[in-house]
Amino acid sequence: MKPRYFIQTYGCQMNVHDSERMAGMLESLGYDSTEAPEGADVILLNTCAVRERPEHKLYSELGQIRLLKAQNPNLILGVAGCMAQREAQTIRRRVPEVDILLGPRNLHHLSTLVRRAQNRIEGAPHADGLDLECDPTPATPVRRTSAISAYVDIIFGCNFKCTYCAVPSARGPEVSRRPGEILDEIRQLDELGYREITLLGQTVNAYGHDLGTTEGQRIDFSWLLTRIDEINPRLRIRFTSPHPMYFGSKLVETIASLPSVCEHLHLPVQSGDDAVLKRMQRTYTTEKYRRVIEEIRAKVPDVAVTTDTITGFCGETDAEFENTMQLFRDIEFDQAYLFAYSPRHSTQAFDWLDDVPTKTKKERLARLIALQQIISRDKNRRQVGQHFDVLVEGPSHNDASKIAGRTRGNKLVIFPGTPANFPSGSLVEVRADEAFLWGFKGEVTRSLDLASAPRVLMELSMA
Repeated sequence: MKPRYFIQTYGCQMNVHDSERMAGMLESLGYDSTEAPEGADVILLNTCAVRERPEHKLYSELGQIRLLKAQNPNLILGVAGCMAQREAQTIRRRVPEVDILLGPRNLHHLSTLVRRAQNRIEGAPHADGLDLECDPTPATPVRRTSAISAYVDIIFGCNFKCTYCAVPSARGPEVSRRPGEILDEIRQLDELGYREITLLGQTVNAYGHDLGTTEGQRIDFSWLLTRIDEINPRLRIRFTSPHPMYFGSKLVETIASLPSVCEHLHLPVQSGDDAVLKRMQRTYTTEKYRRVIEEIRAKVPDVAVTTDTITGFCGETDAEFENTMQLFRDIEFDQAYLFAYSPRHSTQAFDWLDDVPTKTKKERLARLIALQQIISRDKNRRQVGQHFDVLVEGPSHNDASKIAGRTRGNKLVIFPGTPANFPSGSLVEVRADEAFLWGFKGEVTRSLDLASAPRVLMELSMA
């Protein structure tokens, strides 16, 4: 019987893909996956440091897993991701049973660290992967968790110094992945039948600033999107997360001109007040942000725009918060990910006075959520009757007689059908008949592409 591994993932899409890479490396060592930590020979918790809640969940989870370690001393317990990088000493002190600490830039060392943990002599020092200067780009096996959609890393780390953000201290400075490796991976995914690819980076549209030129052309994010479109313009290409400072007219024109790039832009704003943005060191103004949105909507009228925003940042006044509310009314985001500010150590703002009371933060957050829900419902209701190209994901989680898929604008659509009629990865045109906060219910009006469903369910490839 093969040894087994279990991976628990917290946080963003980058963490999800990091877990796919770790799974690929473990399978290359001969491990099989298991759905529960009980009975696993290796347990990895892939962590997030952006907010407080995942931190509390980590220690709660470790408290349960250390009991499994007591029952099975040969169990290898690892903590990976941003908290492993930032909280290494605390984790070691609070949970000495942890065998491996692995930062996001050191994932390619996992196989070596697992072997060392297997062979570690009692009392020998731990061999952790926590080097922030480590080159994060070496290829690793990848165990894909979707049959139709794939993540592809294009840039690692972040050079911005946002005063609230823990990510630079966890993921290190920016390093662009070599374009030939990216394009080779996307060609492979296209050949395997994947229909949708999401390009990943902490500041994804900063891609290429450290790469120079090729054949007289500057390598940048626009250049990369164009090369990807040349592989197969029928692919659906998404990307997350861009920064407003790297969003110029050239990139807008590129997005508008390429059939593969989806009509969906996730562009974090964080606050709708210039004074707050300045304290956050976001390096742009609300005027700059509004111009980007106006330009993309002028060139791509059907674009769905989503964002991230923090309420209750240090010093935020009632008037500053009302400016955020007004920006939301003016821009009318399709969706927003909204959070109350929580201080994170090793950030500039950690040493500042956290002077917005918790109650006020939560009240502001509730008001902003309520406003955004009204906006989202209204925008979706205005689209009832429209026809959308929908990529089929599979049966609806709530109703086996229904099929779920997503529009190019990344909105969920539910419609009658079965996997036999509408296999995962096929494309259909759906008329939106009912609108909800989360998307639409509708009816299929025609099949666009049923023959190109993916030829593989899971794939072990080189990233």
